[in-house]
Amino acid sequence: MQTSRTLVCLAFLSSSALAQQAPESQSVSVGPWAIATTYKADKFNNCIMSRTLEDVDVSFVRTGDGLSLLLDSQKWKLERGKVYPIRLAAGSQTLDAKALAETKGVTITLADQTFNRHLRVASLLEVRGEGATIRVPLDKSEAALARLDLCFEKNGLDGPETNPFVAPAHKP
Repeated sequence: MQTSRTLVCLAFLSSSALAQQAPESQSVSVGPWAIATTYKADKFNNCIMSRTLEDVDVSFVRTGDGLSLLLDSQKWKLERGKVYPIRLAAGSQTLDAKALAETKGVTITLADQTFNRHLRVASLLEVRGEGATIRVPLDKSEAALARLDLCFEKNGLDGPETNPFVAPAHKP
């Protein structure tokens, strides 16, 4: 479990850098969400759905391990590697979870499928920490999360592993 959290954190950190450096990376918008693929050394890494709210960057990352929520703010000073207890609320559904910290952001693994289904139809996601509650509007999240899943399905199957004679297509 700790390994998958670490991998998601690394994927987030590398995807931020790759998104800035990779001109072939494409992006599509679904409402306020931008959905993009990230690649590492021309190999598909993950699909990411993101938006910015005031001073917090919000991203949902879809990898082979599942869905994760990333929250990042330049104002935060977090203890890297520390795990903070949080409570997530989407509609009537709540979930106790853990936020794994980097210096300016956290990664939250979303492994509960029932909760994840509520994310698609809820209008608001609350991330309740001990010091504050972060409110993430989920407008157009049903369509955006469906597109995120489609992005992962398309890109996870395409490429040299399935057809060595065709260059991988970069599809968000």
